[in-house]
Amino acid sequence: MAIKNEIILEDDIKVEENATLFFCLPSVGLLGPIIGNTLIDQISDLKQIGFIKSDNIPPMTVFYDGILKHPFRLYYSQKYNIALALCEVPLESTSAYDGLSNVICQWGTAEDVKIKEIVTFQGILNRGIIKEHEIFYAAGEEKPKFLEKSNIKKLERGIISGPEATVLNRALMSKIKAYAIITDVSQYPTPEGAAKIIEKLNEIYDLNIDTEKLIEQGKNIKNKMLELAEKAQQYQQKQTHESREGNIYSQLYQ
Repeated sequence: MAIKNEIILEDDIKVEENATLFFCLPSVGLLGPIIGNTLIDQISDLKQIGFIKSDNIPPMTVFYDGILKHPFRLYYSQKYNIALALCEVPLESTSAYDGLSNVICQWGTAEDVKIKEIVTFQGILNRGIIKEHEIFYAAGEEKPKFLEKSNIKKLERGIISGPEATVLNRALMSKIKAYAIITDVSQYPTPEGAAKIIEKLNEIYDLNIDTEKLIEQGKNIKNKMLELAEKAQQYQQKQTHESREGNIYSQLYQ
């Protein structure tokens, strides 16, 4: 049986031509959901206009302040001409994103929409301590000069994997300009990385998003991780010490 994917529009707000679409997906570091929710909180007219329905969305839902939300939502801001697709739950398989990406790109290329570009956010897993979140981009052949003007470095070579890759591939096939903004992330949510990306979005799209809270959250997460690491190291040292003492004791009384 064919898997159904469709966009259900709930609002009469028209997406203006040449809008930018931020595709915010839940992958390593949770950059997408962190960035998406921060923009929703701070852009006053970024309102939900619909949601994406799919057989691949698991039986999960999300809620904020007790209000239930569809797990894959679509927003639009007339002020900035920005659309935002926010998925907050992992789909049942990575291949499921291909059909959803296709639906998004079909909607984006429709005569009454005509999305100009799609932007995704990709995390590169770094298992060490991230001292500074450098920001990189990967784009199509028409390299966006505005990215380099904002001091975003290009990655010379690499592979983008996961749901972000399906979005970029579909966008390229649909002849929509697409690019990925990339930074290091930890295996945990990485709000500091999201903050650095948002600072670049502020420059590129003339936004005014405050990132202080995200930076503070990142510091708190990092401190907690360091504290846990120290406790684990102390426990390991204690176990080693006790093991050595036990060996000496047993040697004396053999």
